[in-house]
Amino acid sequence: MTTRDRSVDVIVPSYNGRVHLARLISNLRKAGVDKSLVVVDDGSTDGSVEFVRSEFPDVKLIARSENGGFSAAVNDGIRATDADFVLVLNNDVEVTEGFLEPLLALFEDPNVFAVTPRILLGGWEGIDDGAKTAVWHHGMLYADHIQGVTELKPVFFASGCAVVYRRSKLEALGGFDEIFAPFYWEDVDLSYRAWKRGWKTLYQPASKVAHLHSATISKMPKRRVDEIKARNSLLFIWRNLEDNSILREHRFWMPLVLVKRVFCGDRAFVRGFLKAWRSRSQALRFRETDSHHRVLSDNEIFRITGVKL
Repeated sequence: MTTRDRSVDVIVPSYNGRVHLARLISNLRKAGVDKSLVVVDDGSTDGSVEFVRSEFPDVKLIARSENGGFSAAVNDGIRATDADFVLVLNNDVEVTEGFLEPLLALFEDPNVFAVTPRILLGGWEGIDDGAKTAVWHHGMLYADHIQGVTELKPVFFASGCAVVYRRSKLEALGGFDEIFAPFYWEDVDLSYRAWKRGWKTLYQPASKVAHLHSATISKMPKRRVDEIKARNSLLFIWRNLEDNSILREHRFWMPLVLVKRVFCGDRAFVRGFLKAWRSRSQALRFRETDSHHRVLSDNEIFRITGVKL
C-alpha cells in the first residue's frame, strides 16, 4: 500500500482553544491535509464549540460535556474515526505542505507503531524539541530529548503534540491510559507499552511542525503542573517497569528521594507522590495485564531508545 493509498484521520483535542482552532484548520487545508478532521472539544468555556459549528460546519466536532484531559479527549476522537492511521495534533501546532508523507512512509514496516516529526517550539525559528529519550537517575525516570538529530531514530516516546499512530496497534493497546489525566506522561506510557510488545516508535526529522504555544498548561499554576508531573512520573514507573535490577534501584532510592524533597520544601512533589500512591494498586494491575504481551525487557527498551542509566 502506497502513501497515497493510506487513510488518515486527524484528531485535534482542544480545551478553550478557540483562538488557535481557526489558524490550525486553515493551516491544515493550506498544507493540503484534506483528510478527515475531528476536533474534540474538552469541555471548553470560551465558545469553541459554537465557533467551530458556525465557521467550519464540515469539520466533525465532538463536544465533551466536561473536561477530562488529553487522554480522554483523544480517546473519544479515536473511537469516532476508522482510518488506518491517526494523526494527533495539538490545537496550537502549525504544519507545512508535505509534512505528512515522510511520516506515513515509515509505516511500510509493519512493526512501526508511531512516528513523530521534528517539533520546533515557539515557531519556525524556535528551539528543536528533539528526539525523545529519558534519563534513569537515583531510581527515578526523567523524560529528556536530544536536539539536532538529523537521521531517522528510534525514540523512547512520540510526543502527543504531533504524531501519527497505526490504528490497529493503537486499538490493541486500548488507546491512551486515562490514569494520567489531565496531562503529562500519557504519551510516554503509550509508546512504552508499544515498545514492550516489540512495536517501534520513530523520530522522522525530514518532517517538521511548529508548536507555537503551550496553550492550556501555561495557564495553570506552576505548583499544580509540577504536582501532576510528579504523580504521573511515578505512576509510569509502577505501571510499566518490571526488570528486577531497575525496580530494586527504585525501591532503594524512593524513600531517600521523598525525604530530600520534604526537607527541600518541594510540596508539589510530595503531593504528587501521595496522589500517585492512592492509584498505585490500579497501576500495578495494569502492569500485570500488559506483562502477558511483553516481548522486550525494560533494559532492552532502554538500550534501543538510548535511555541514560
